[in-house]
Amino acid sequence: MPEFALTESTIKAALTLLILFASIYSFVRERISPDLTALLAVLALLLTGVLTPLEAFAGFSHPATVSVAAVLVLSAGIEKTGALSAIARRLLLPLGHSEILLTGVIMVAIGLFSAFINNTAAVAVFIPVVLEICRRAKVSAGRVLMPMSHAATIGGMCTLIGTSTNLVAHEYARSQGLPGFSMFELGKVGIPMVIVAYLYMLFVGRLFLPKGDSVDSTDSSPQTEKYLSELVIADESPWIGRQIDKKAFERDFDLELLGVLRNGGSLDIQEEGISYLGGDSLLVRGSLEHILKFISQKGLAIHKPDDRNEEVEIFSTADRVVDMDPLKLAEVVVLTPSGLVGRTLSESRFAETYDTFVVALRRRGEAEGRPTTIPLHAGDILVVEGTSDALEALAERKGFLVIGDVKRPKEQPGKILITLITLIGVILSVSLGVVPIVTAAVAGCAILILTSSLKLREAYRAIDMSIVFLLAGSLALGAALEKTGITTVIANGLTSLGGDVHPIVMIAAFLFAAIIISEFMSNSGTVPLLAPIALAVAAKTGIPPMALIAAVTFGSTAAFAMPIGYQTSLMIYGVGGYRVKDFVRMGIVLDILLALLALLLIPLFWM
Repeated sequence: MPEFALTESTIKAALTLLILFASIYSFVRERISPDLTALLAVLALLLTGVLTPLEAFAGFSHPATVSVAAVLVLSAGIEKTGALSAIARRLLLPLGHSEILLTGVIMVAIGLFSAFINNTAAVAVFIPVVLEICRRAKVSAGRVLMPMSHAATIGGMCTLIGTSTNLVAHEYARSQGLPGFSMFELGKVGIPMVIVAYLYMLFVGRLFLPKGDSVDSTDSSPQTEKYLSELVIADESPWIGRQIDKKAFERDFDLELLGVLRNGGSLDIQEEGISYLGGDSLLVRGSLEHILKFISQKGLAIHKPDDRNEEVEIFSTADRVVDMDPLKLAEVVVLTPSGLVGRTLSESRFAETYDTFVVALRRRGEAEGRPTTIPLHAGDILVVEGTSDALEALAERKGFLVIGDVKRPKEQPGKILITLITLIGVILSVSLGVVPIVTAAVAGCAILILTSSLKLREAYRAIDMSIVFLLAGSLALGAALEKTGITTVIANGLTSLGGDVHPIVMIAAFLFAAIIISEFMSNSGTVPLLAPIALAVAAKTGIPPMALIAAVTFGSTAAFAMPIGYQTSLMIYGVGGYRVKDFVRMGIVLDILLALLALLLIPLFWM
């Protein structure tokens, strides 16, 4: 019986696989943020000796990471000028009441924008505009937002700078001595994908979307979505002494009374003969309109915990003027880069940090408990109240999407011209092969900063560090797979199982593997994991390596059946009133259509 040699290399290979599977599990479960998972993976590879410090941290200086960061800054420059918002409003606001026309025009417009700027920035700008248009046209925003988000992602497939996935695949290929992609090369497959996907979403996919009203922060009409809020009975309130009657409460205020908290404990609201006392907290759930009406009652106040001593501060409706600046309401979508995911409002000292008060919370499904002590999820919606300056400051923070009457960026004609010329210069220099994309993008960032089109602080803020850490960690995992020989073992296994398998079968294998993985983790992180294996298989089988890289690239982007992989999906998740099943019903057919189209076209252009 042959003996199995437990050598240092086999131990390191086993450790690498263990770290890889643990990372994927963490990505899927989302107990901790994906960027933290990636950072812990790098640390694990270091501590186990699989990678040296130089190898482990090489991902932070990898051209793929730098290119993605630079393109984010360029997109912020466009967004900062107010040009994108102005064009969107002038183009979309004159539209009539036709839902299909509205959806079609929005998809085409955002698809064109997303081919040249970061799709997250485009979606962030479009969401408030689309909500406003849907209000005017009396169209449910939930029927428009998902096609808009998917259209932005698919539009980004057409150019090298359209998505971070394209940039990562391109720079990884170049780092391995391959040519990578030219500026518009991906459009050979991307443009047909746009046509097929847009037609499907416009005429078939919309049938799977919810028909009810979606969240609308400035609409005063009744809403079906339920918010959770906590109010405190102030001293000398007319509520003091009233008997607690759950049924009467729900009848009179059209709100669900979930509980009454007193002295740190919960009262039995079904018990008769109990009256309200000063300082009692009322947990209520219902439509935003009814909650706001209820808050306006005399003697009620928004609950605001004092994080230092756990006492409750009373913030009454009569005090809602700060230095003669009346407070305003807005809705805020919590995104992963905010740093709030997994933390409570109380732990994060939200009110003190952002100078705003949380009036209510809404979550897909129904949140249970006190709004201030519920761990936040990506996609949660907070109804906040603050001054115009506080809301503007919150809107500029990374990781928050503020919806509502927040001051829009002013159009700056001179800066718009400089920014557009810079973006065109970047595109032309890469298209003509003058300089690589990483050089052109960094040079473009320098021009925007030197011409004061973008402040240095704004440039730093535009770089999503969660993406930087995720890419760096994924590149480190890919390097570990190569160094320990795992990619070669997998390639040998695939080729031995397949024998003289047709190249299209291998392309399909990597395409569908990328789609499946990207449904449950970041699409940008999928490329560094699969690309090393793809190149090893290409070396063994003789398949053109760029064909397999293209399969991984398109597969990583064409994953629409789950809302996890894309930040744009999380941005619209709560705002559109969606559930996971809505993404599944719309996305599975879309995934299959795009995969079949890619299988038809990739061999045509890269073999």
